[in-house]
Amino acid sequence: MKEDRVWREFAESAKQELRQKYPFRLSELEAKVMDKVEKRNRQFRWKTAAWMTGAAVSCALVVAVWNPLGLGGLFVKNNAVQSTAKFEWLAPDEGFANALRNGYPILHSVKKEQNGYTVEVKEAMIDHRRVIFTMLISGKIIDDVASENDEEKKADFVFAKLTTAIGKIRKTGGTSYEWKQIDGTHYLIFKSRYMMDDDDMDALLKQPNPVLPIHLVKQSHNGEEVLVEVPLPLPEEVVSAKKSIQPTATNNQPQLGKQDLLHELAMEEIEMTPTLTRVHLQAKTKEGFELQSLINPRLVDDQGREYKPATDGNPIQGYRHMADSFYLDMIPSLYYGDVPQKLSLKFDGATVSTMKTGHFTLERSGQFPLEAPFGNKTGRILQAYYKDQKLHVLLPGEALSEETVLKVDGLNYDNEIFQNGSFIRTYSVPKKDAYQVDTERIDFQEIKMDGLVPIIDGK
Repeated sequence: MKEDRVWREFAESAKQELRQKYPFRLSELEAKVMDKVEKRNRQFRWKTAAWMTGAAVSCALVVAVWNPLGLGGLFVKNNAVQSTAKFEWLAPDEGFANALRNGYPILHSVKKEQNGYTVEVKEAMIDHRRVIFTMLISGKIIDDVASENDEEKKADFVFAKLTTAIGKIRKTGGTSYEWKQIDGTHYLIFKSRYMMDDDDMDALLKQPNPVLPIHLVKQSHNGEEVLVEVPLPLPEEVVSAKKSIQPTATNNQPQLGKQDLLHELAMEEIEMTPTLTRVHLQAKTKEGFELQSLINPRLVDDQGREYKPATDGNPIQGYRHMADSFYLDMIPSLYYGDVPQKLSLKFDGATVSTMKTGHFTLERSGQFPLEAPFGNKTGRILQAYYKDQKLHVLLPGEALSEETVLKVDGLNYDNEIFQNGSFIRTYSVPKKDAYQVDTERIDFQEIKMDGLVPIIDGK
């Protein structure tokens, strides 16, 4: 079980680096990584270290973990307080807090008993894009674990088994947890915040009398099992809570400074829900480059008020819809009150990327370690050998598997494991003395500028 925490620390480190590099590439990478996750989830985590590495990297790419206490890790462990205590709701961000101040509802608590657990979902807030809720779990299973007063076992119980989900709705976000005794009853408490997939939520909200299913999920070698489903009925004031405005600035030319990589940034639409404002953008870059993120973006109105990214505890500021379409989620929302007479998007720069390629010949009987061009960097191949009708390529552990693409004789690797501090990739190619290796690696460039995109100019 100690190995689990080592891997989770690795995941947190990788997660921070990848979030900075891929803020607009989340959906693009998610599709790529989830295929791996589905395959690797069939192997139970203690069978092989390879699954743990895959899970760590996958979590780094797909999950943007929210942490209400500012602590690291995929989950937050609060030392259990065994004395009687009152439950305290998690602190919402400014987007949720602003909605509360304007009378947006907190949903009624719902409790359900199933499979030996008593689960209560309370203090839930939801709009078309986000949900925040607290799940209190009690029952004999929880009592048995909590009564041992063994912090190691309690941590392992959560890491190995339980998490929350929202039915089959795709999401990003995360969950913290704590063990607490309230009025003599032991509770495992999950505090969750998720950004939900647009299409999935729109489909749900179009149903008559929509209900959001909150799941307590058990993880196992056979996949995920829903232990308890708690239905949250959504009132009309939630279902109908969405507005939009179109940009009307007469002078809509963006100010992009003296640079030649980002050619155009245009405002398409502003979509408003009670907890956030979603700004849809269209970008054009120099051929061969892609916009990855804006630096310090904020909406500024005619009163000088600023609306900043709803990061949910991570630096992701939006993500790619299609080739050049993006959105930014900003808080507090413009949903309440009158539309400002003037509104603009300001930012201090942009990060763009381009793909660097390289190639070299790999000889099985050559000298190792071999220094080779990995796109825009020099990388190392520790060893190459042929076994079980596959070429095995050994790479150092610091090589990020999703960052560098290596093709052997035009083929991608078909498997990757992490062993003794190194990655081993296998390629289904014939046995021979030499192979052609093609590499691709993303190169990032930061552009400084006083950027501005007019949205509404009051004219």
